[in-house]
Amino acid sequence: MINKVYLDREKPTFKGNLHLHTTWSDGSLPAVQVVEAFKAKGYHFISITDHDIYARTDEFNTVDFVTLPGMERGGLNPIADKNPGYHFGVLNDPTVDAELDRFGHLEQFPVPIPWVGDHSPQLLIDEMRAHGNLVIFNHPEWHLTRFEDMVKYEGFFAIEIYNHATEWSTTSSYGAAYWDHALQNGKRVFGIAADDSHEHDPDWKVPEFGGGWVQVQTALLNPEEIVKSLKQGDFYSSSGPEIYDLRVVDGQLTIECSPCKFIMFKSFPQRGAFLVNFDSGEPMAHASMKVEQDMHYIRVECIDFQGNVAWSNPIFVSDLLQGGE
Repeated sequence: MINKVYLDREKPTFKGNLHLHTTWSDGSLPAVQVVEAFKAKGYHFISITDHDIYARTDEFNTVDFVTLPGMERGGLNPIADKNPGYHFGVLNDPTVDAELDRFGHLEQFPVPIPWVGDHSPQLLIDEMRAHGNLVIFNHPEWHLTRFEDMVKYEGFFAIEIYNHATEWSTTSSYGAAYWDHALQNGKRVFGIAADDSHEHDPDWKVPEFGGGWVQVQTALLNPEEIVKSLKQGDFYSSSGPEIYDLRVVDGQLTIECSPCKFIMFKSFPQRGAFLVNFDSGEPMAHASMKVEQDMHYIRVECIDFQGNVAWSNPIFVSDLLQGGE
C-alpha cells in the first residue's frame, strides 16, 4: 500500500462559497455588496450562482479575492410547479477546451425546463458540461431527490452535502447519505458544503452568509488553480471545524483537525472507526485508523461541540494499492 498526502498542513488553503444569490435573481443584495460581505467574513473566493442567469464578475477580482463564473440551473421538475425537482450548480471550468462555446455574463436561460422523461436531468448535465462547466448536484435532500438518481446520472463532479439555508429554514440541509449512496455504487464524486444564501443582515444571530464553505488547497489564488484543485478533490467542506492534514502513511489514515467532540471514519463495505474521549470528554484534534485493502472508500467527519461538521473528501482505497502491495 502506497503512502499518499491528501491535505498537507504545510500548504496554503483558500476559503470559498460555491452557491449564493444576488439581486440578479432572488437574493436581497446586489453583487457588489455580496462580494464585500464575504470578504468581511474572511473568504478568498465565491461563485455567484443566481437562478438561470450566468454571472461573470471579473471586475471584483483582486490579488486576494476572486469570483468564479457560474449559476444555478433549475426549474426541471417531473410535474410542473411541484417537488421533487432538480437544481444543479454550474461552475465555469477554465481547465478544459478554450474553444468551447462559453456562456456570457448575465446570459439568461428559460424556466421551466421541459421534462421529456427520466433522462431530462442527464440532458441538462450534458448541456452544461458541453459549454465548459463543472456540475454540482445541489441540495438533494431539500429537493426530495431519489437516491437512485445519484447512480443513474453521470457527469456531475460533486454533491452538495451541506446546504446552510435549508438547515435553518427547512432542516433538510444534509446530503451525505446521497453521497454515500453514490460512492457505494462506484461513483467518484466529491462533497461540497455551501450557503445557498439569499438574505443578509450582519446583525442576525443565525446568519445565512458564512454557514457552509469549501477550503481548497492550492498554491495560487486564481480561477484556474482553484478549479483544478476542486476537480482533483484537493479540498474539504465545513460548517465549522477545520481539517489541517489528511494522509495515509504505512497503511494508516491519519487526520489532524481543530478541536472536536467526535471524529468518524466513514467507510464501505466495512464500518470505519468512531473516536471520542468517553472518559475525559476532552476535545480531539488527531485520529487514525488502519486502511483495509477490501474497503472501497473512506471519508472522515470531524464534529465539534456545537454539532458543526468538517467533511473530508473520499479516499479511494484502490488508488493506494496501485503500484503498492
